[in-house]
Amino acid sequence: MPGHAIVFGLLLSALGVTAYASPDTFGGGKPYQISALSPAFIGLPILLAGIAVLAAPGTRKHAMHAAAVLGLLGTVGGFVPVILRKFDLEQTAVLVGLTMTGLSGVFLGLCVKSFIQAKRARKAKEASGAGVA
Repeated sequence: MPGHAIVFGLLLSALGVTAYASPDTFGGGKPYQISALSPAFIGLPILLAGIAVLAAPGTRKHAMHAAAVLGLLGTVGGFVPVILRKFDLEQTAVLVGLTMTGLSGVFLGLCVKSFIQAKRARKAKEASGAGVA
């Protein structure tokens, strides 16, 4: 899961920096609007959580739960400009918001899948350990 966090953190950060510095990539808009960095505000902490797990494996559970919460915030938060601008796909904020929602949603789904797999593995380990003792 830390690898997924690093990849999605980089993707979200790149999306935010691109929207901030070069909104023409998404069809136009004013450059250097701080709100355009919102994907990076979610992506950077997700990236750091992935790096933290690689640097200190003992932080895995807490770091990945924090990353999942950030993924949820990115999923919901990315959808806000889409609703506020009434799904106008010609606006940069809507395109960036939809992309942020999509990336964050996929990441959140991967987190949930990983948490379910970890719980099943833990239960299987406990069951096999209980049967031996």
